[in-house]
Amino acid sequence: MATADNRYFSGMATRRPVRHTLTAATMTVALGLGLTACTADNSPSPTASSHTETASPTEEATPSPSAEPSADLSTPPARPAAMASPSADGAAAAASYFISLYPYAYATGDLTEWQAIADPSCEFCRMVADEVIALHDRGHSVVGPLTVVSASGIELEVRRWYSAEVVVDIGESTELDGDGHVVSTDGAGVYRTTYSLTWADGWRVDAVGLEPAATGT
Repeated sequence: MATADNRYFSGMATRRPVRHTLTAATMTVALGLGLTACTADNSPSPTASSHTETASPTEEATPSPSAEPSADLSTPPARPAAMASPSADGAAAAASYFISLYPYAYATGDLTEWQAIADPSCEFCRMVADEVIALHDRGHSVVGPLTVVSASGIELEVRRWYSAEVVVDIGESTELDGDGHVVSTDGAGVYRTTYSLTWADGWRVDAVGLEPAATGT
């Protein structure tokens, strides 16, 4: 059963939905959630017409293997081999890897890998980084599992623009103080996350959207 109250995602989607043409990632007003999206100011955003002209109907990827989760939250997940190529499968792997960095960043405060792939214009990415920094500045951390349920990608323009969708299952998370004492806990939930990505000698996450996944996803 999806919930909007998990610590990882609470407060992250606060703006009105901005629809990505091919991902249809929106938040329902009734849930009080919105899609946080951003596009680099120095590069043109894909438009509906350009997507129609450049996207191939055969380029949608089948569900892709996700990033391997760490045995513990003290180490980041390994980068999937598929991330090495600009393709629909590569986009799915990159998005899967990016969201798999969530529990590691919250647990350790290490944002090196997160910021290496997040574009500076991505508001969602920046909000997560700010929250992680504030959390660890207080001497606190958050621990909790995140599992990638499925991941798929679409090539919008050859070797340049991509879209991806990743469904994640987040277990109960716990905030700990500097002495390891429990400060609070948050419930579990299943979320549908969507991504706009760019390939330029490597992957950049330009925008992220999220919504609670439908029951049974």
